[in-house]
Amino acid sequence: MGYEPEIAHEFELDPADTRIVSIARLAQQCRMQVVAGAAIKNGLQKPHLGAFILGEDGSVSSYAKMHLGGCEPSYFTPGNALKSISSQREFIGLSICADSSKRSHPAAYYASTGTTVYAASAFLNADWYATDSPRFAAYALDFGMLCLMANHGASVGTLVSVGNSAVWAADGSLLASAAGTQSALVVATRTGQNWVGEVVVL
Repeated sequence: MGYEPEIAHEFELDPADTRIVSIARLAQQCRMQVVAGAAIKNGLQKPHLGAFILGEDGSVSSYAKMHLGGCEPSYFTPGNALKSISSQREFIGLSICADSSKRSHPAAYYASTGTTVYAASAFLNADWYATDSPRFAAYALDFGMLCLMANHGASVGTLVSVGNSAVWAADGSLLASAAGTQSALVVATRTGQNWVGEVVVL
């Protein structure tokens, strides 16, 4: 499924959904954390546009996109709380698409609470990518955080994503970027005080 807000309510999930529970078990078995985008059931008329965070301890939590864009307010309820997770010695602030278009999103909380990584999932077409991607380099430099942007890479909906998922170092330099919508992982690894980026083609 691609980016199709008008039918999101048909696919909303809650933490007890067997599909979420299954992924949570795998995350625990593999001792990793998984952030999985979803329309999240919330008991309101419209679901959240968000992500489930499946912890290496088997826990399930969620983050709801705070800044809805375009037609999204017609189909989703905005979230009202930021979400960060910890991994090893890193503190990772989560963002979904238009959240990162607001400088206040990384600045208001993440930058002042020791966040070391700003991680955004996104759906950007070519025009949006040209506008939004420079922001990540700026946030990295201004707030001294590694910035990750995972862009949808295989849409089949009404809009076409450009891919080009990427990671920027804390000095604003580009560490690695996928080539368009190729099947690949964009990986950042800390080595001492520095980060090294690579693209692993699948």
